Amino acid sequence: MFEWFFKYPRHVYQQGELVFAGDLGLLWWLVAALLLALSVAFARRLTGWPWHRRAAIHALQFAAVAVLLAILAAPGLQVLRLSPGVNTVALLVDTSRSMALPDVGGDTSRMALAKGLVADGVAGQPKTVLYGFDDQLRPAEMATLEPTGERSRVVHALTHLAANYDQGALAAIVLLTDGAQTPGDADDLDALIAAGVPVHAVGLGALTIVGDAELAEVSVPRRPPPNSEVTARVTIRHAWPDVGEVKLRVRDGESVLAADVVALDPDIPVVVADVTFASGADGLKEVTFELLTPEDDPLPSNDSRTRLLEVVEAEHRVLYLEGEPRWEYKFIRRAVEEDPAIKLVTWLRTTPRKTYRQGVADADELVGGFPASLEGLYDYGLVILGSLSAGTLDDDQHAWLESFVSERGGSVLVLAGREALADGGWDVKPLSRALPIVLERAPDGAPSGYTAGEYAAHPTPAGLDSPLADIGGTSDSAREERWATLPMLGDYQRLGPLKAGATTLLEAQGSVRVVPGTEPTVIVRGGAAVPLLVAQPYGFGQAVVLATASTWRWRMRTAPEDDRHGLFWRHLIRHLAGAAPTTRRLSLEPGFDALDLKVSLKDARFTPIADASVTARITAPTGENFDAVLPPIGGDGAFGTTVATAIPGVYRVDVTARASGEGGAGTTFSRLARVGGRDVEAFNAAMNAPLLERIAAATGGRVWTPDDLAGLEQAIAFGGSGIRERERMPLWDAPILYIVLVLLKCIEWSLRRLWGGI
Repeated sequence: MFEWFFKYPRHVYQQGELVFAGDLGLLWWLVAALLLALSVAFARRLTGWPWHRRAAIHALQFAAVAVLLAILAAPGLQVLRLSPGVNTVALLVDTSRSMALPDVGGDTSRMALAKGLVADGVAGQPKTVLYGFDDQLRPAEMATLEPTGERSRVVHALTHLAANYDQGALAAIVLLTDGAQTPGDADDLDALIAAGVPVHAVGLGALTIVGDAELAEVSVPRRPPPNSEVTARVTIRHAWPDVGEVKLRVRDGESVLAADVVALDPDIPVVVADVTFASGADGLKEVTFELLTPEDDPLPSNDSRTRLLEVVEAEHRVLYLEGEPRWEYKFIRRAVEEDPAIKLVTWLRTTPRKTYRQGVADADELVGGFPASLEGLYDYGLVILGSLSAGTLDDDQHAWLESFVSERGGSVLVLAGREALADGGWDVKPLSRALPIVLERAPDGAPSGYTAGEYAAHPTPAGLDSPLADIGGTSDSAREERWATLPMLGDYQRLGPLKAGATTLLEAQGSVRVVPGTEPTVIVRGGAAVPLLVAQPYGFGQAVVLATASTWRWRMRTAPEDDRHGLFWRHLIRHLAGAAPTTRRLSLEPGFDALDLKVSLKDARFTPIADASVTARITAPTGENFDAVLPPIGGDGAFGTTVATAIPGVYRVDVTARASGEGGAGTTFSRLARVGGRDVEAFNAAMNAPLLERIAAATGGRVWTPDDLAGLEQAIAFGGSGIRERERMPLWDAPILYIVLVLLKCIEWSLRRLWGGI
């Protein structure tokens, strides 16, 4: 439509410069004066009109004269156009497996459509070269274009072609692909942009594959403890036309570990669900997650994923400080005794002059009621504070506690109590900055913030998805039901306003109010919900507040076989303690045929070790091994490298780190990772329009559809990067000029008729 009105495509105007070839001398000015004189003479009949009507008629007349003069001046566009016969256009065809999938409509494959476009001269240029790409770029012929590649590296192929083509002037690249780039491959466009070659992408395939359900991602702890519950989070991407459900199954070999049903709604294309299964005994396990889709699933090869689990006995050290004997202390200890992964060390003040320690490693641990050094505190992953006055700790210990969260990356859990939070003087201590609430003291003479009451705990939507509030259940409705049937709680700590980064995981189903003339504050059921369990990240760690100390009722007022109280505390403590980083961290990111190794080193005070020697021994599935040196990357104790892995399978990586000046063998730590072994082309197989649009926009090209290529030839001719010549393209006969001229006179005639000037 644009080209019909303006004679040339839009990109010609964007690239061209407006020029006039007509004689703008005396003749032009004589014609202008004559036309204006006629306009004024004709306008004498308007002398009796109001000024604004006369102004409108004169404006239309002057505009018409200006358009006519512009036509007489012979306007044109001066453009740079590719010189014919000396420039080359590269046709780059994707030959990865995803190109074997049906195109829009399903009548033909994406590859067959690409071949047809190449045969029809898609670029419209006399001089073209043909390339194919999947993992690598290679020259091709029509007969060799087959969708057999195991992965596609779109940006890599484009960059290599644009930067290294030496057979002449490369004017443009026409990319025929679905854009389904293999996850993990680099997509940095800087080198491609620097080459200066425009890329015109012809997008093949549908944006969604109707009827397909894809297991897009599976997130699972890689090193769970033995005989424990493992919660995996799965992401399902689907394009089901109707509401339905799909069965999710977890297998270890032929043994089914768990099964669940996930509802799929066409209005919600991405669904996240949790599935829980038992970790089993120690050892290496390869767990398969699979969707049991209908037989008409168009792409069944993306219905499963495997994850490697190293089931090992790990220990989470937890410090619990309690200022008075109470039921909550006893039942928390009882709950975690069933979890061998939790090492709970407790300090309890039984009387003003007596204390009681449990779980200590030796007679010196917690002898003063708190770790004797910063390194000793950093040895824990979680600190639980009960009804403990802030005066119990000195200024240094308070500073350590805040640093434990912000610098070490540990977690702090504060429980309700008579000496907790603001009632215990914590509002003026450094830890208050880490807490998810603003601590506010009660006015003088007002009741304490810690009161009795009867209310129910209810999870928020964030709580249903969080492992910090997990008491079992395979779906949101099942989890809500398990929470709804728990006994009522019996106390509550009034909380101040929530901070900006706070997330409420549990609420008290009721509202807090002060009953006039009575004490204490009570919780009234049926009112507005108030926060009960609140969490907030702070620095490298996180802080959590639980506004009750009566969860022991969940154990005492339920049947002996009901383990919801134990599950709540084990999950809460394990996930808070397990989130704390260690001083030596090894991250492995497996790709298609490579393994990214990243190591983080810190000392006992969690200060980065920048000056260290780090080496890795990589053992392949065949048993062969080789060594790699990990150089510093980015500072702050980070080291890393990428190693090639030619054979798919499970690789073992043993890293040895030695700080500068240290003798001996250094510190060694190991991890396992699976590389390759799956059809990556089956995932994210729909057309990746955002990637194609980003490439085209960055290089000065455009994204086209197979059924709309009419302007591609001219887009290349006027926007190429090869050898170009200057050309003038006349505009005097552009339809828009005559349409505007006629339109102006029609409007003038209509106004004259309306106002009685004819």
